[in-house]
Amino acid sequence: MTFTDALVLDGFLDEPTMPGDATGSTARFRLTVSPTHDATDDLVLPCRVTDPEMAHAVLHDLTPGDQLRVTGYLHLPRTLTEPMFLAIRELHVLESALLLDEAAALPALRLVTNPT
Repeated sequence: MTFTDALVLDGFLDEPTMPGDATGSTARFRLTVSPTHDATDDLVLPCRVTDPEMAHAVLHDLTPGDQLRVTGYLHLPRTLTEPMFLAIRELHVLESALLLDEAAALPALRLVTNPT
């Protein structure tokens, strides 16, 4: 499969992230994308991270409420039993639910990228 155009989406992490395998070398999460202020327009997109370093950061650093910008490739199912998901290649935390400096009320800004 060749990938030509990556998708870039902004959204929120509404639920905790989960390991994608028993070793924690992959991660899964669902990104809620809200293009308008109308809840009926919201999209919940399953996302997968296969890079072990990025997966570790996703599993241990992200919390529900974080606003994310993800870059990845949409995996469309080839059979009825395959799921659709966004294969994440790059992830930026735009605004963290947890503040690094509560006195200054500045949101955390972190960057998690795939080194390849």
